[in-house]
Amino acid sequence: MFIMKKIFLLVTAIFFTSLIGLKAQNYNVNPIPSYQYPLNNQVALFGEIRVSNSKEKRDMDVEISTANHGSAPVYATVWVVKKNGNVVKGPYFVTPYDPLSVPIDNDKWGVIVKCDWNVFVDVWTNK
Repeated sequence: MFIMKKIFLLVTAIFFTSLIGLKAQNYNVNPIPSYQYPLNNQVALFGEIRVSNSKEKRDMDVEISTANHGSAPVYATVWVVKKNGNVVKGPYFVTPYDPLSVPIDNDKWGVIVKCDWNVFVDVWTNK
């Protein structure tokens, strides 16, 4: 049990160090919803501009699409992050045309998408 806690803390530290590196690189934050955002072998950040006052739970949805890449497997790595960074869901591995739906609360959330191929990304919320 103690080893699992150490591993979890190490993975969490590495993840947040990566987020700090992303912030240091001054990535643009794209609005949610965004549709057909071209992601060319890079990382993209998406963030909610405003949130409704409803207390209902909702879903953060992410889908990628791509041109034909032959037989090479194409996927994107996705993290869903709460505004203050204290909740990180993922990583999730999303394949083309297979949408990811992650339950979230009514706070502000963001999405990080990393992909090694040229894809288009759709990010939106469902209530």
